[in-house]
Amino acid sequence: MPQARRIKKKPAKSTRRKSKPRNIPWGLLVVVLVTGVILGKLLSGAQNNDSGLGSGLRALVNNFDADPVDDDEAIAELVEKESTEKEFDFYSVLPDIEQVMPDDLPEAAPSRTDSDLIYYVQAASFRHQADAEKLRARLALKGFKSITQVRTSPETGTFYRVRLGPYPDRRKAKTAKNQLQRAGVRPMVYSVKSSAG
Repeated sequence: MPQARRIKKKPAKSTRRKSKPRNIPWGLLVVVLVTGVILGKLLSGAQNNDSGLGSGLRALVNNFDADPVDDDEAIAELVEKESTEKEFDFYSVLPDIEQVMPDDLPEAAPSRTDSDLIYYVQAASFRHQADAEKLRARLALKGFKSITQVRTSPETGTFYRVRLGPYPDRRKAKTAKNQLQRAGVRPMVYSVKSSAG
């Protein structure tokens, strides 16, 4: 009689993949190796009394244990000698600002019209010309056309003003001022009497 054959069932395929062993990238191995060599040199140089790679680390550790140096007197002396802060006497800075007005004043002259004035927008004022030129370059990149005006005074010295204009009326100058404020500049508007008026 024929014998029944057993049929072996194949195991069902699992949906999980076998994880492959991860290989460490060569670049990471090189970085770890180089870092280890450098740390080893630093530590051996810190322990030995040579002027090698770790001598600075040894000096840092030795100075860390020392008492901190009190430099308050040296700093106070430097501030005393080098400080540019000045004291201002109000009455010498603004002499004769208060004036007594007579009671019988003549009739007021008609005020100037806008046609007598031209307007400028001053973006900033600097002591050094290089700073003024940097601002002009920054404004040019944002689409503003500006000029640098040099102003020298015996009391205050030389200033470099970065300004835009002239504008024919105050409204256009205010528009330019608002655009500059959106660009991160804190400008001011000022007027000058027109030479044609």
